[in-house]
Amino acid sequence: IAFSLIMMMFSLSNGFSQASNQRAQIITKDAFLNSLSVSNTRNSTQYNHVLGLLNNSNSSLYLSNGQVRTYGQIPICMYTDLASLSIADRPDLPTNDIEIVTIKIGRASEITGPIDLTTICNYKNVKYIHIKLNFDMEASQLTRLIKNCNPKCVVFFSVEKIS
Repeated sequence: IAFSLIMMMFSLSNGFSQASNQRAQIITKDAFLNSLSVSNTRNSTQYNHVLGLLNNSNSSLYLSNGQVRTYGQIPICMYTDLASLSIADRPDLPTNDIEIVTIKIGRASEITGPIDLTTICNYKNVKYIHIKLNFDMEASQLTRLIKNCNPKCVVFFSVEKIS
């Protein structure tokens, strides 16, 4: 029985590690929005919802420079810089209703290793991860940097240079 239990645990952990090593297919924000803007009613509703998440003033959680701030009662959006991803797993953060996470990366030099999305992909209701770059980068380059993204999350990026 003990051997069977050990084998079952090994099988489960092996399955989890294979799932967690999946690479996200990353597309541009425009390509993602275009894919939603087809005439299909379900996609049109989803398109408007995603636009609202991206453009409206929603209840939000902000992680920046290791600091936590909230705007509104129940955050549905989260904004973070790359360095603050390390505090995204704090149990006191109101993440149950987060649907979209925007990760801002100001300079390529901020990327010092793989971008691990394990914590935010495990938020209960997260559906979208928007990586906002202030420098040029190809989707293929970004795809190689992202690790541990749950397939339930759509990862897209935009280059929005701010001088």
